[in-house]
Amino acid sequence: MKITSLKARLLNIPRSETLTTSYGSWDQAPTILIELETDEGITGLGQASVDAPFYGETAVGMLANIRHHLAPVVVGADPMRITVLNREMKAALPHHYFSYSGVEMALWDLKGKALGVPVYQLMGGKVRSGITLMGFVHHGAPEDMAAHATAQLDEHGYGVLKMKIGLDPAEDVKRYAAVAEAVRGRAVIQVDGNIGYNLTQAIPALKAMEDLGALGAVEQPVERIEDMAELAGRLYTPIMADEAIYGLPDAMEVVRRGAATLALMKISKHGGLQTVQQIGHLFEAAGFGLSIAIYYDLIAVAACHLASALPCVRWPSPATDLADTFVADAPAPVEGILPTPDGPGLGVELDWDKVERFTVEA
Repeated sequence: MKITSLKARLLNIPRSETLTTSYGSWDQAPTILIELETDEGITGLGQASVDAPFYGETAVGMLANIRHHLAPVVVGADPMRITVLNREMKAALPHHYFSYSGVEMALWDLKGKALGVPVYQLMGGKVRSGITLMGFVHHGAPEDMAAHATAQLDEHGYGVLKMKIGLDPAEDVKRYAAVAEAVRGRAVIQVDGNIGYNLTQAIPALKAMEDLGALGAVEQPVERIEDMAELAGRLYTPIMADEAIYGLPDAMEVVRRGAATLALMKISKHGGLQTVQQIGHLFEAAGFGLSIAIYYDLIAVAACHLASALPCVRWPSPATDLADTFVADAPAPVEGILPTPDGPGLGVELDWDKVERFTVEA
């Protein structure tokens, strides 16, 4: 089997609510859809998120990279050789993880379809049925956030709620206090700083939140690994790495320094499923845990396959906040778990009418 063509397109999907972080606010989610066609009539599908300015690669840049640098690597190649193609893509375009992540996902989908097995089987088989979800409390006035948190627990019964911090330490503590009071005894809170604090801001703010109770995890409030390690030594609450980890060497450094005992995996940020699998094995050996961001669409499905195959995925993932999806008959949560499809490859089909509707550039 040989890959005969690579197609890449940019889509914009509306969010159900505006996402506000220390980086800014967005009401849409740009994303790249990849199609790998073969001489045997099998097509592999993949998707990459566009997270500029969070991580640098823009949609225009990703399309150019995929079409002009990565397509020549994979077109004409054997799609079953995922490890080899991963290395060749990284050699052709070093450090552009987002650009080659969607192509790599399409390779997994293609291989699973060719062999007639789901992706989780290619990764060692199921250890769980899917990915556990948490709720998300959008940024707003403290009383509005408290009401939103209560409503989510009443409707979904989540064990964890996530909220953003890293904007203003004093205001963050006020918002946290309102949400902590609202969820007390029903759930714990994961606060996500998106490297918005320096160490002198992080220590008192996070200690105050810890003293208020209900703090379950602190996601990357500071940028430097040494500062994360300092926080890990001062807080009882687990530190979760996010921006600190791209490739496997980053994960090894986090483990070596004791900078975090949890990590949030974002498939696009790590360049695809294989790197997440490698980090999962490392964290399992260290006795640490992972969470895998489901984002949306095919990325969510791929996250389910990873979560089903990696024992160390013990921390839930935020539910998607998009208003729609281009996955046909997308898996729906069952009692707080997003189930992993059992069909070949990623195990889903696309709603091509929606793909066309959301397409910005084809």
